[in-house]
Amino acid sequence: MRTRFNSDLGSIKDMTREVSQLILISYDRIDLYLDNKNDENLDHVIELYDDIRRAASGIESFCFELLALQQPVAKDLRLLQMEIKLASTFKRIASHLNSAAEILKSYWLSEKEIDFLKNFIKNEKNMLEDGIGAFVSNNKDLALATIEKDQINNDLFMDAINFAADENKNDKISAVELSNKILLFKYFERLGDRLARVADLATRL
Repeated sequence: MRTRFNSDLGSIKDMTREVSQLILISYDRIDLYLDNKNDENLDHVIELYDDIRRAASGIESFCFELLALQQPVAKDLRLLQMEIKLASTFKRIASHLNSAAEILKSYWLSEKEIDFLKNFIKNEKNMLEDGIGAFVSNNKDLALATIEKDQINNDLFMDAINFAADENKNDKISAVELSNKILLFKYFERLGDRLARVADLATRL
């Protein structure tokens, strides 16, 4: 019975890795869009929204099933509880990526704004990979180092919105465009918060 339970726990971690790969693909598609301006890349991100949410719900269901059928020891109970929280975080990440893609389909970006987004993407992909790595391997040092990287996102956000505000002040973009671009940058700042949350969950195992 214990062998089967351990196998099930391993399967949940595999599911977690698979969802993280879908999120990485979403980031890659946005990055590719910034290079080639092909809306099909953004359409793929929007399609992945449902895939990520469905896969995250699968993790939740599996965890609840194990909690109902087993009496896990404290360590395994914590893992299942954190996996459920992680699945919820995955859904929020998917929502933010979807919303960012929708805004990107509507507005032209300057080279400076593209640079801001590319720096967000580079840092957040790194946070995702390290955060998931810390979670599945129970590496608390890596988790703490990953959390610290969120400050990069916070700094990028302030620089990006200040740049957008200056563009509006100089009549290069309208007030409506300013509002939407601030919202776009805010989604990436929130993504950083969610990814820091992934790493934080790894510290609680």
